[in-house]
Amino acid sequence: MTYDYQDDADTAAELLEEFGQSVTLTSKTSGAYSTATGATAVTTDTQTVNAVALDYGSRDIDGTLIRAGDKRLLMAPQTTAGDDLTAPVVDDTVTVGGTVYTVKGIKTLSPAGTVILFDCNIRS
Repeated sequence: MTYDYQDDADTAAELLEEFGQSVTLTSKTSGAYSTATGATAVTTDTQTVNAVALDYGSRDIDGTLIRAGDKRLLMAPQTTAGDDLTAPVVDDTVTVGGTVYTVKGIKTLSPAGTVILFDCNIRS
């Protein structure tokens, strides 16, 4: 008998919708280099997702990976429109309550391949 992790993913999404807030994840993708302009085209993609931002405890701050002022962001794996979220990557930006943060680290909670949530370290 296998466990249905999708139920856990649905519960996490519901809790983040009820108790979290709407945040904007912005991803930038480099395109082809143009010899005519001497620049690389950059495409920006934004997604709105429910998340909760938490302060780190003093015992978690090591000064290197996690610095004073960093926040822990728990994000649902679906956008607020119900589509699958494109997984965040390091250096994406997240706008939380009007403040723009940079994603510095990501852990994906995905037992048996079902993404339940993204646990990100974000820095302003």
